[in-house]
Amino acid sequence: MDFKDHEQVLTRTGSPPTLPEYGLHPLIAAEQTDRPVRTLRSPLKAARFPLHRDLARFDFAESPLSESRLRQLATASFTATVHHLIFRGGTGTGKSHWAIARGIAAIQAGKRVRFDNVVDLVNPWEREKPLGRAGSLARRLT
Repeated sequence: MDFKDHEQVLTRTGSPPTLPEYGLHPLIAAEQTDRPVRTLRSPLKAARFPLHRDLARFDFAESPLSESRLRQLATASFTATVHHLIFRGGTGTGKSHWAIARGIAAIQAGKRVRFDNVVDLVNPWEREKPLGRAGSLARRLT
């Protein structure tokens, strides 16, 4: 919430309050509404998702994996022991859709997430080799 939002809440209360508490209640309510959104905004930006996807719009019939296997991955129980998850397959099989949806759900559960495609990972690795810094990107990602 920025200054304009606070200003709008104060103008909606009508005449200036006689006690500070009367003007604070709407401001506190607005802050409580806005805080969860702000809490998710930063990790979602850091994850670098190219677009927003969720599981509600995922077409399980088009995936080569069984729906039960994918639903098992959706529980995020694997995140207790696995640190990286890589999806591979042909074009249009739902890899990015699933990875983004799973990543957003993980962020909502308080996990750190980073979305990359293979090209975004391999190109920097290839540029590191001639500079004698092979492996520095891998160290930064762990």
